[in-house]
Amino acid sequence: MDKNLFLAVTLSILVYAGWFGFVEKRLEPPRPSAAAQAPAAAPMPAAAPTPSPQSASAPLPPPSAPSTDIPLSRDAITLARLGKTAVQIRSHGAAISSWVLKERQDTIQLVDNPRPGLLATFPNLSFKRLSGPALAFEAREGGLRIVKEFLPGGGTAEKPALPRLRLTIENRTGRPLRTGEWTLSLGPGLGTIESERKDNEKITRTLALLKGDNGLNGKIEVFKKPGDHSTDYRWLGVDNRYFLSAVLPKPGDFEKSSSLPGHGLSLTAPSVELAARSSRVWEVPFYIGAKGNTWLSRYNSGLERSIDFGFFAQLGRAVLFVLAKTQRATGNWGWSIILLTVAIQLIMFPLTYQSLKATSAMKRLQPQIARLQQRYAKEPQRLNSEMMELYKKNGANPLGGCLPMLVQMPVFFALYDALRNAWELHGQAWIWWIHDLSAKDPYYVLPLLMGALMFAQNKLNPAMGTDPTQKQIMLFMPIIFTVMFLRFPSGLVLYWMTNSLISTLAQLALYDRFAKQAPAAS
Repeated sequence: MDKNLFLAVTLSILVYAGWFGFVEKRLEPPRPSAAAQAPAAAPMPAAAPTPSPQSASAPLPPPSAPSTDIPLSRDAITLARLGKTAVQIRSHGAAISSWVLKERQDTIQLVDNPRPGLLATFPNLSFKRLSGPALAFEAREGGLRIVKEFLPGGGTAEKPALPRLRLTIENRTGRPLRTGEWTLSLGPGLGTIESERKDNEKITRTLALLKGDNGLNGKIEVFKKPGDHSTDYRWLGVDNRYFLSAVLPKPGDFEKSSSLPGHGLSLTAPSVELAARSSRVWEVPFYIGAKGNTWLSRYNSGLERSIDFGFFAQLGRAVLFVLAKTQRATGNWGWSIILLTVAIQLIMFPLTYQSLKATSAMKRLQPQIARLQQRYAKEPQRLNSEMMELYKKNGANPLGGCLPMLVQMPVFFALYDALRNAWELHGQAWIWWIHDLSAKDPYYVLPLLMGALMFAQNKLNPAMGTDPTQKQIMLFMPIIFTVMFLRFPSGLVLYWMTNSLISTLAQLALYDRFAKQAPAAS
């Protein structure tokens, strides 16, 4: 086998290792401040004092009563997209102090810090639940009445509508009053599943989607340091690998956004003057829940852009779309991955056929290549020239065997990012011991089977030529890949193992056909 072939294979392995090393070991964001790291039970100092609704400079009085959590039944609030939800509202700021999502085998607390909690407003005011079926809370300050409502989403399964937060400030006096500045906050931080908590500090982000030509196709901007920003975004939020809390403010409702220490976000509404007996309403759509591309894309708000599909983002979304469609028929994501692999192999069969043909031609040329290597051992340039002439004369391609693998690398990368970051595939079982296709094989069965198949392929195509270095590379390549794949998501190993199995079967089926071809002339 030509040295260029081994060089291509070795470089491919290095690309794999380098890419996934980069994916898994991102630069750590700025560490949270001491306030952000304080225990949840201890009150957090506010990032900035909340002004009085009547005056932008007069501070609100301290709360007259300790904060309490108001538990809500699932029937009282329908704000989550998936699973069973248990929600509690903190009286101070009418903020969400607990949001427990139960889905599959996971129970996730999405509120990382209950003080101030998610969607907190006027955190120094104590709100009371209003009677009635609506999820509404009321606070009073001076001559102002503040009503905060959580409105569930509507629409259909194919075109759902986001839940909304409606804040109404009423001037109940006979004279004009100013509302004062007020803030709407998310974070700091966002909860996640237990298996991700160790890496949560590295993968939690404060981010926003810039408005594109149609308002959806803009770029994701990650706020790496605390500071003030505009509100000219399609949405703003806090996310981690699997979950997102985001708000979609209307233009003009807020004058600035601020990224806070510990991955927090605050939107500031300007002070407005209310005429006597008048009111002002702010309505902010929001999302709190899992990052599943399948349903986030249905909101038509660009929320699915929060899912990190890596460099091959469009291909990753396409792969996930095909898998989701197939899963509806099979009822199993593992079998969907296998069917996707078979479909890719069928599409690529012409290329695979040419690759196997090129490999067979190279095997037939080995005696002549060995003689050329002996004859021109001290003339490397002449050796290369003679070997290229030999390849051209016999229609052989020393790199032909690498083409199918290189062509599939983008699919490989796209599937890796989909398995690691899309909630649809998290916790999905295949068969027997594979209970989570997004996690590594707990018993390393799939990586070992994959390595055995690669070793069998090498036996079908033994190392050609007399160079001992080339033979060592071919011998250790299955071992290198097996070690690399030990900690990869089992769904990705299933894809590569199925791919290797189909390639081996195709090689066995075509072996006799290529063996009957006349050997090259000496």
